[in-house]
Amino acid sequence: MREASGRSDPADDEWHVTVDRSHPTDRSVNPATCRFLRTVDRAALLGPPVEAPDPANRCTAVGAPTPQSARQQELVCLTSGHSNCPRYLRGELLATEPVVRAAVQRGPSSAVIAAALLLVAASAASVGFLLVRGGLSIPTASIAPGNVAAVTGSPSPSSAVALIESPSPIRPTRAPTASPPPTTAPTPTIAPTPAPTTTPTATPKPVPTSSRYAVLDRCPNTPDCWIYTVRSGDNFVSIVNWFGVPYQTVLDMNPGMGDPTAIRAGDKIRMPPPTR
Repeated sequence: MREASGRSDPADDEWHVTVDRSHPTDRSVNPATCRFLRTVDRAALLGPPVEAPDPANRCTAVGAPTPQSARQQELVCLTSGHSNCPRYLRGELLATEPVVRAAVQRGPSSAVIAAALLLVAASAASVGFLLVRGGLSIPTASIAPGNVAAVTGSPSPSSAVALIESPSPIRPTRAPTASPPPTTAPTPTIAPTPAPTTTPTATPKPVPTSSRYAVLDRCPNTPDCWIYTVRSGDNFVSIVNWFGVPYQTVLDMNPGMGDPTAIRAGDKIRMPPPTR
């Protein structure tokens, strides 16, 4: 479940511990407290966290237990806003990451063996067929003797002399008569049509599309300003993270708010437009 490796150096104030992040008995019973917040004693044993900013609290989400400042514990670790903490998100990923084991193929499959046997059987059948037929015979075309004589016969001398002594008369060719060039009618010129003038239209003002606007009210006479009414269970860090707005920007827009950790249900908080 967990084991201590002891201190590596007696003069060193740090110690090492193997953390079991899935063990439920070391967690806080408060659902708003981060489940990776524990306490570590000198014997390198883990225990439930102190439900208040305390130097004994440690973050066990990633790697060895890490001390957290009192401010970090107050604003993140001990509140529901810990769900947006990068270390918490990495710890959740490590705690739920599945182990994938590659399958090892120990030999050829039965389908491969059957295909190989079928190929061998087909080759053997082809060889046996050729042996029964006595080999492969290819038919050849034969030429009749009369056809050869008709092709190779030579013309008689009288027909050759007749061809030479009676040439065909040469007829005179007439010169082609030139035709007059065609006349083309002039192409009429078309006047260009003026382009129609368009009246510029006013660009409509974009309408907010975020679902967060359902719980916001516009600030009177102030652009890009919205008012959120604190509800039960809210804290300042969870509010700015849910709307996706900068922490310091909200503080600057509410100079009279005082301590942000002391907000209560019903308080009004000004903030810029949400990004989520």
